[in-house]
Amino acid sequence: MRSPLCRLLLAWQALALCASAYAAAIPLGVAPITARIEAGTDYGAVTVSNRGETPTGIDVEIVRMQWAQGKENYAPTEDFVVTPPSFRLQPGKNRLIRFRFNGRHGESEAVYRLFIRQLPEADNASQVSLVLNIGVPIFVSPIQAAPAIGLSRNATGAELLNTGNVTLTLLHLEGRDCPGTPFRLQTRLFPGQSVALDAGSPGACASAVQTDRGLVPLTAR
Repeated sequence: MRSPLCRLLLAWQALALCASAYAAAIPLGVAPITARIEAGTDYGAVTVSNRGETPTGIDVEIVRMQWAQGKENYAPTEDFVVTPPSFRLQPGKNRLIRFRFNGRHGESEAVYRLFIRQLPEADNASQVSLVLNIGVPIFVSPIQAAPAIGLSRNATGAELLNTGNVTLTLLHLEGRDCPGTPFRLQTRLFPGQSVALDAGSPGACASAVQTDRGLVPLTAR
């Protein structure tokens, strides 16, 4: 049986190994962190930056995303063409990833994720290594956007539901009879997704919510 000191030394060694592996991981930068494909403009792009000191392989994939039971679900899709689908990025260099939407704009917004995956290096197969997997959301706008938010009240607070056909970032609640400054939210809701407000929120007096698409009136549910 190992002594407490021995176990402590092993724990410190494991922590040092993890810290060393983290330091060796190649930091990647991606901009922008979201993309929107508007109807009539079916092209988009993001830039990947290698801010590390060694080259790294990159693999790119776009999948369809759906929100169900509180989590994101992914499915393969052929709605996009990506260029390039894989490449090697030298340290200090940038690479533009272009993508073209070849699907159809529907009545409701479609959401995808562009995954940018760092590939493990073959010569480090025997070492502990950390690789990055960055997911950039892509929002494909419907033929005509119709933002809408429903508000339902209950004994413990209130609930906001995105009843429209586009994703909305909720910034703050507003209402003529609400006391003080606007109640900040900073919440993103996909169509059909809801968020609960506690009893301390101004759900009872709010009449509208400020969003990234402008002021949206609240509809009682």
